[in-house]
Amino acid sequence: MKILFLCLVLSFLTACAGNHSGISSNVDVCCSNSEYRTFLVNAKDIPAFLSPLMMNSFSVAFANYGFQPVSEKADLDVELKYVQQKLGTTLDRDGFDERIAPGGEVRFVAKIIVDMRDAETHETVWSDSIQRTHDVSSGEYMHTGRASIALLDSFNELLKGYHRETR
Repeated sequence: MKILFLCLVLSFLTACAGNHSGISSNVDVCCSNSEYRTFLVNAKDIPAFLSPLMMNSFSVAFANYGFQPVSEKADLDVELKYVQQKLGTTLDRDGFDERIAPGGEVRFVAKIIVDMRDAETHETVWSDSIQRTHDVSSGEYMHTGRASIALLDSFNELLKGYHRETR
């Protein structure tokens, strides 16, 4: 009975690790200088259709946290990098499968790595990432509406882990 209770508690705690949108995060490098006030954000390897959404969502979230976005001479250089890991499809197809249109399902994990570097020294002062598993069928496009809100919420949640050292 104790083992069952422990399993239930652990499963509840792991369910709380992500957020309602299915986007989770992971801190890699932590803690930065309290003197940083401004940032410049750029995208690396992010698909063109997704880059403006990612950069805007992150900029709004970081500005909400008290930082000022600038176009030059920032205290922090922030890089958003896209990494994709392909996964197997969710369903096995057999020879009797008939489709009206060509295409199929694609399953992958999309990860955005957020690296913050001191603009002068180029030393990484904070690194974190968000990721989400995608199951996409032919013709789907999701990066408007609910996805935009989910990304902003995810960046807001991610930045709660950004701790400043106090001197």
